[in-house]
Amino acid sequence: MDAEKFGHFVADRRKKLNMTQKDLAAKIQVTDKAVSKWERGLGFPDINTIEVLADALEVSITELMKSETTNANTVAEETVDNVIQIAKTDIEERHKIIIYTFAGTTLLISILEILLGMNWNAEKLQMQVDIPWVAIIPGLLLIIYGIICKIKGKKTFGAAAIGVCLLLIPVILIGGAFLILGILK
Repeated sequence: MDAEKFGHFVADRRKKLNMTQKDLAAKIQVTDKAVSKWERGLGFPDINTIEVLADALEVSITELMKSETTNANTVAEETVDNVIQIAKTDIEERHKIIIYTFAGTTLLISILEILLGMNWNAEKLQMQVDIPWVAIIPGLLLIIYGIICKIKGKKTFGAAAIGVCLLLIPVILIGGAFLILGILK
């Protein structure tokens, strides 16, 4: 806080309320010299006096500390804006959790489907694998969803990148399994 700004604010509010320094001092139970000191920017009131001083000057504690009055509508608008921002942040966090949970579950199911559906013929060095749709469709959906979010200017949380990974992981997994099984032969 700026002591001079605070002092001017206290003096202006006191004068608007048609109080002398002595009147204000009596109302908040301090000396008129203390009020004079604050108004000249030579110090601040004791922390225990702030609430009483704010009440006496008919301002909020926040207004007193900021040394400026605010319109009640402005305070209400700021409060509403803060609540909306908190809600948006909460929604975005939940959105991110849903996307990551969806991608993780799809990945695990895809890996299990691929591993369970592998047929390996070691003599001919052949492997037959059916790539499950559970691995492809969610990946495509996430790519489309990421593109739509990007077009609308919304956060994507990497949905398109996760979708590409979901499409590539089965290919990488099958290729890796083929190499490993070929080496083990």
